[in-house]
Amino acid sequence: MSQEHNDEHSTQTQIGKPRRNNAPRFNPDEDSKRRATLMRRVHQVRTKGERVQVSFDAKGQPIGKGGDALQSWIGVLAREHIPIWISDFRSADLTQRKERVWTEIITSFTVGESYKKQALKSCAESAKIFRYDLYQAFVRDHIDEEAVWQRPSKVIHNYPTISQDDWEPFITYRWSSEFKILSEQGSEIRKKLKYGSTGGRDGYRKRDQEHDDFSEQQTQGSFESVGTEDILTKALGNAEHSGRI
Repeated sequence: MSQEHNDEHSTQTQIGKPRRNNAPRFNPDEDSKRRATLMRRVHQVRTKGERVQVSFDAKGQPIGKGGDALQSWIGVLAREHIPIWISDFRSADLTQRKERVWTEIITSFTVGESYKKQALKSCAESAKIFRYDLYQAFVRDHIDEEAVWQRPSKVIHNYPTISQDDWEPFITYRWSSEFKILSEQGSEIRKKLKYGSTGGRDGYRKRDQEHDDFSEQQTQGSFESVGTEDILTKALGNAEHSGRI
């Protein structure tokens, strides 16, 4: 190994923290604490002139503790830099914001230019999920109430970057016929899905990794399928329904 590579590796740090398995999908208070903790850790690394080391699998997906931290950091950036009233990530209004997100990523993590497209795609998905979570938690059951037009106290406290000027167009869009049509279409699509999403905030990134791990174990002879517990079932964590096929 060259001295140059050694020097570069010495400035890379691994960080990460496993999530609790049974945590609720969206808890503003927990989300705020998690974001604050991650931001402190990342900034501590950056103040040392270092970056968090990230490893990638054969599919180009970030893995390990560094990959988990990167995915969480992208979620933080989506909350901080992508306005909740923008529903189309391709909007020209986001050009400078997306560049700011990418700059934050490469300043904090050891990723190359080839990862930019995937990172911004992940940011778009994180922003979409965040908007959905806000709607489910604070809007859906109160859409016909006058108070829904004012930011809830938890939003003000936990997401200070969301201003009242952001909140009002966010609610306006949820009132629109366009949103209602898309929502109904989404509901119909979900009814037809054979399997629900089990990937959580990371999508199927973790499931892909688990599937690859079990595949490798089977190749080495350390994993053996028993009955309905095959590799796919094990990775998804969903037992196959019994009965006739």
